[in-house]
Amino acid sequence: MTRLSRLVLVVLVFIASIGTLLPPARAQDAGPSAAQQLADRYVPVAYLRTQDRACALPPGGGEPYLPLPVEIVLDNERVLIRDSATDDVLGTGPDAVELATYGPDTYMDFPGDPRRPGCTYENDERLRIEELGLEPTTYARVVVDEDGQRLALQYWFYWYFNDWNNTHESDWEMIQVFWDDVASAEEALQTSPDRVGYSQHGNGEMADWGDDKLQLEDGTHPLVYPAAGSHATFFSNDTFLAWGERNSGFGCDVSSGPSTRVPLIAVLVPDEIDPDGEWAWLLYEGRWGERQPASFNGPVGMNLNARWIDPWQAAEDWRPFSIVVPASDALGPTMTEAFCSLTESGSRLLILALVYPWITLPTVALAFGVFLWFTRRSWPIFRQAFRLYRDHWRLFTGIGLVAIPIGIVFNVLQAFLIDRQPLRFIIDWFDETAGARLTAVSLVGSIQQLAMLLVIAPAVVQAVADITRGQQPDVLRSYRLASGRTPAIALAFLIFVILTGIPLATAIGIPIALWLAIRWHFFMQVLVFDGQVSSADSLRVSHTLVSGRWWKTFFAVLAFDLLATIPGIAVGFGLLTLGRTAVGFANATSSILYALTIPISVIAVTLLYLQLVERSSPAELARLTAPTGDIPEPQPPDAGTAIAPST
Repeated sequence: MTRLSRLVLVVLVFIASIGTLLPPARAQDAGPSAAQQLADRYVPVAYLRTQDRACALPPGGGEPYLPLPVEIVLDNERVLIRDSATDDVLGTGPDAVELATYGPDTYMDFPGDPRRPGCTYENDERLRIEELGLEPTTYARVVVDEDGQRLALQYWFYWYFNDWNNTHESDWEMIQVFWDDVASAEEALQTSPDRVGYSQHGNGEMADWGDDKLQLEDGTHPLVYPAAGSHATFFSNDTFLAWGERNSGFGCDVSSGPSTRVPLIAVLVPDEIDPDGEWAWLLYEGRWGERQPASFNGPVGMNLNARWIDPWQAAEDWRPFSIVVPASDALGPTMTEAFCSLTESGSRLLILALVYPWITLPTVALAFGVFLWFTRRSWPIFRQAFRLYRDHWRLFTGIGLVAIPIGIVFNVLQAFLIDRQPLRFIIDWFDETAGARLTAVSLVGSIQQLAMLLVIAPAVVQAVADITRGQQPDVLRSYRLASGRTPAIALAFLIFVILTGIPLATAIGIPIALWLAIRWHFFMQVLVFDGQVSSADSLRVSHTLVSGRWWKTFFAVLAFDLLATIPGIAVGFGLLTLGRTAVGFANATSSILYALTIPISVIAVTLLYLQLVERSSPAELARLTAPTGDIPEPQPPDAGTAIAPST
């Protein structure tokens, strides 16, 4: 063998020996596991309500938070571990392994106060996202029931803060996809799912795979619409109603547009959790948020959630639908609008009571007591208004029912104009968003309410004027005489809106606007009772009549409006919750009742106006009222309609 041959042989042997020392090919070279493939195939796409500005409160201001990995709170020196009994600090900035060592009688405490969140939580989340490079994430978990031959694929979402009616640190929500007659991820990859469920607070909603309400991207990725602030997951971008049935939450969940598409990374949860590994945080048994009373308490982790423990049993009572709050095209305040407003306002009041109990509770009690006192003083007028309505119910019902054709006309007009100018311009200007359509619909609705104000209320006032003068009113006469004052009423209303709207440009101007609104509240009565008074003078006369009686007038008007609108709202809510009727039917019923009962409020305000006129001195009346023409000057009611004295 030549020297060259020997050298080549040595080199070959050396290379072969190096090959034996190299590590074997890594496991990922074979590709992702079947479970990871399944998780990636069905990973949802989130559509979050777009936040209009930094630190804007949801739901109106959008959704300021993202579904993120839990690294946002791990190794964070500002996150504390406290003892649930003593609130003593047990640890600071725990990592995944250290967190697992704390027991069920502990809780995490984030920077900030969940009852006074301000911008703290939102800013902290943004800071951690930038610091760690966090991306929107969902935790995927494959659960196999070998005995039942079924499989559940869960997607868990972690939210840093829950900014809904019950503010609290951390929030866990999820959706889950179900396969029947499938016992492995490999089998699930070969067939389509059977059902999918979206969690909503303590309950959820189910849909068959292929159901019309289930929206899919690329045929497999469910679209998820988390409600702003609460993060309850829904199948569409609407506003949803929940009254606490089956732990469904209490309030209105808003997932309506405009929305921002947020793709999610599916991170697969391992079957076995190593207490010394990166997934050790899943073994933590305490609460992921500050200890607070009742529903304001931080939640437990997903590992202690009933949906984690048994996905099928937890979803047994999930609903096949959620109650959608329709766009407001009703005649007046609907049951759903009232419910949404009251629950949101009530929750804010409850938060204030928890933060400032020694200030809030006495203040609320004092305000309620003052309201009851003034309501009691105004009750004789309302009772007189009710008797007047009862004795002339055909007249006032006929006047009020005109609201129905007005509502129908404007709803048809809205449907016709929504894709035509100028509404089309508004929608195009805002890039065809749901918010643009809502703006256009609100514009039409505002014009509808204005039409009702200019048409129905003056006719009611005219009917009261005829009755107090001993004349025989009817529906046509009331509308005919009132229509003669429509231009003056419209002009006075325009002045009213402009001059009360200017102070509303700033928050400190709200009391001024309210003060002016009450001082000028009787301009319509002045114009109907005195046919020669100008629009500007009607505001001046009302201003003078209320002088020295502002608080009485304010509480009386508030009480009249509440007493007239509550019946419709209460009946509509009862139909929905007890009668289980459709939301549209409940809202329609409450709106019709509103059309029938709102004349009572107008009658009561008119009787209050007559009382103020009666109590004014003759010299003051002569100074306030201009000489009248064909229409007689205001006269005190006759004995049949005497106004009960204020007590």
